[in-house]
Amino acid sequence: MIKISRLELSIVRWAIHHPNEYLGTEESQLVAGLILSVNPRVVVEFGVNLGKTARLILDASPAIEHYLGIDVPPDHDPRLAVQRNEIPKAAAQYVLGDSRFQLLYRESTTLQISDLPVANAVFIDGDHSAIAVRNDSLLARAIITRGGIIVWHDYANPVAEVTEVLDQFVADGWPIQHIEGTWLAFLRI
Repeated sequence: MIKISRLELSIVRWAIHHPNEYLGTEESQLVAGLILSVNPRVVVEFGVNLGKTARLILDASPAIEHYLGIDVPPDHDPRLAVQRNEIPKAAAQYVLGDSRFQLLYRESTTLQISDLPVANAVFIDGDHSAIAVRNDSLLARAIITRGGIIVWHDYANPVAEVTEVLDQFVADGWPIQHIEGTWLAFLRI
């Protein structure tokens, strides 16, 4: 018999009842599980959108002290045409009332390390252009703590430029792992 913890059960229930149009139920569960596997105190999410993933993770982990969600302003014109309908009119609406959550409006390629806290977990699911994925990934590596995790969405998605960037990082020695059958990849530090 397979046993699941109360935490895992709450993640499953939340993901089923709050579907995310960009992350399916299974991928939402996997992202939450990966991030929670490092018992984070500080989480950074590039591309927070409506805040559904942030809400799931914050609800599942009361130990999180600070969750920084980054998204572009509503008038942003994305580099990839396929992302034009993904810009939220009101970012992070699912988490704005949570005192642990902070929203930062900024185009990813204008972010600097001084804008970001040191983090135990980073989720990258914002601008899927190669330049932005590379920038977000390098920033994530600079702020992540030992024992932390970086999770990417849209690896193996043919309309995104995530795969080419992560494959180059792997060629450069980053031990990034792809979760077969999903658009998720991760790197444990």
